[in-house]
Amino acid sequence: MPAKPSSSRTTSPAPAAAKPQSARASSAAKGDHKILFQKYFKSIGPRTYAVQIKEASNNNHYIVLTEGKRDLMTNEVRKTRLFVYSEDFAHYFRMLHETAQFIKTHPVPEEIKLRRQRYWAKKEAEAATAAREAAERQAAAASAKPIRPQKVAPVKPARKTGRGR
Repeated sequence: MPAKPSSSRTTSPAPAAAKPQSARASSAAKGDHKILFQKYFKSIGPRTYAVQIKEASNNNHYIVLTEGKRDLMTNEVRKTRLFVYSEDFAHYFRMLHETAQFIKTHPVPEEIKLRRQRYWAKKEAEAATAAREAAERQAAAASAKPIRPQKVAPVKPARKTGRGR
């Protein structure tokens, strides 16, 4: 059985009415599966990677690989998860080992590494500048004297006289 990727979704909770009533949903109501191990790291840029080893209710182990990517405009985190079950561990780790060997024998050229470092340094500088400018705008707005609207007397409509009917 191959590894099963889950669909991308946001961290926003779904409405209660939209949740399916299935065996999976009822097991989640009892509590999440026991986490046996977890590790994560913050990558360069808006990504974070995590790995968890969990124990299912049938005592079977599985791995959850997660990529979390923050949208810089909306500040929303989109998570993509991959589940690898214990019956697939041997094949999955063999494939991962072969992939690592390929990367070791075919590394990214130094020119590309330097270009990527410059790109992310520029992005970090832009983010720092934007954060500083936002803080300055917020401080200026907080110190500004609030403008209070003046009361304006309502205009009364002209009365029509009963003459000339």
